[in-house]
Formats: sequence, C-alpha cells, structure tokens
Amino acid sequence: MSLEKLIDLAGAAKAGTGDVAFWDSCTQTFADLGVTGIGYGIIPYASDATVRGFTQAGFFRHTYPQDWVTAVEEQALVDDDISVELIASGTKEVLWNDASLLDHATEPQQMQSELENDIGMQFGASFALNRTPAGQAISGIGLWVSETRSDREFDLYWQQHRSALRRLSFAMDEGIRRDHMSVLVNLTPRERDCLSYLAIGLRPAEICWTLKISEKTFEKHIKGAKEKLRASTRDHAVAKSLVLGLIQP
Repeated sequence: MSLEKLIDLAGAAKAGTGDVAFWDSCTQTFADLGVTGIGYGIIPYASDATVRGFTQAGFFRHTYPQDWVTAVEEQALVDDDISVELIASGTKEVLWNDASLLDHATEPQQMQSELENDIGMQFGASFALNRTPAGQAISGIGLWVSETRSDREFDLYWQQHRSALRRLSFAMDEGIRRDHMSVLVNLTPRERDCLSYLAIGLRPAEICWTLKISEKTFEKHIKGAKEKLRASTRDHAVAKSLVLGLIQP
C-alpha cells in the first residue's frame, strides 16, 4: 500500500468525515489490496463475552456475503469463530488456513469452520488490534481473500501484502475508536446526554430537569441506549459507553 493511501485514510479518520463514508473508504482501500470482505469488531469487556458470548457482548460490522450470515446464524455471528476466541485471548495474528487451529477447537467451532470452507471463506487472516491499558475494549479484524485458491497462492499473497494490511487495519481501528464509533453503535444525541449525566452521578429526576424532558422520555432514551449497547442495566450501558468512548462525562 502506498504512503499516499495511508495518509488519505488517516485524513478520512478525522471527525469531519461521516461515519459511513469513513467505513466505505476503509473497505475500498482493503479491496484495492485484494481483500474480498472484512469483519471488524470490538468487545468492551472480555468477561462479558465469557458470560454472554462474543456476538452479544461485542459490536461487529462486516462486508461478508449473505451466505455467511445465513450459514452461521445472524444472532450468533462470531460466537463459534475460533479466530475471534484466539484474538480475544491475546493471539496477535491468525491465518484461517492454518490446519492446527482446530486441534483444540470445540465441536461448534469445528462446524463453523466447515461451513465457512463450504462457502469459500477458507483463505484470510485475523489481526488483534488494540485494547485499553486495563485490557478492555479489545478490537480485531478479519480479512477474507477469496481470489487465492490454494495454500501456496495465499502464502504468496500474504508475504506481499501482510505489512500493508496490518498498517491499514490499525489506521482503521484508530479512526473508529477516536471519531467513528457510530459505525458500530449509533446512539442519538439525547441517548448520549442521558448516559453522560448518569455517568457523573445525576439521578433520573435531575437529568429530566436538566434536559427539560419528562421521565417517560428519559426512560425511552435509556431503553434505546440499552438496546443498542446490548446492556442489561443502566449501569451496564454507562460502563460500555464509557469504555467505547461514546460519552465523555
């Protein structure tokens, strides 16, 4: 990847660029390097994933085919993905065609791998990206390369493009974390306001008075935020929005 493209992407990461436009810019730059589809996600708390599964605990956006969504089930897209488990546990890089990945895989993980192979998603790689100093907000990306048809072809492709794909992945992650988290969680301004005031300790009645809204409206905003954040309580929603940088109390 040329330095010019990386600079362009870094420029697109600035807040002035729309979230969808930034996402599209990233996916197009990956496509220019031969990547067929990407899957990017963040897990705010690894412990949450242990209890509820990766799909419900985290936030994931992808450009994989509908066949993949249908095959692995939309409500559990990454729960049984062995590469996601490895990335979340600290593995830096996973090559999808590495046969040893399944040596200690669970039966559901083996089944998902077989399903993905059946629809042609055999060659690709996943990167661990960033996490906060406390180990929270773990992010990672999967890159599917459909044009390679053998281990040798993919090895040659990987040798040529690995460095550029890593730089691009980290640039994308930085842009999403800093300015474009709404590509994953699109809170409304009022939902952000309510969560921000909860984060600094205001009671609901105080928030309603401050925002000049009714208690019913306040509860509506909190319900919407909880659904978008996949949170079970108000405190859970506040905690997730804080670690994702969605609110700044």
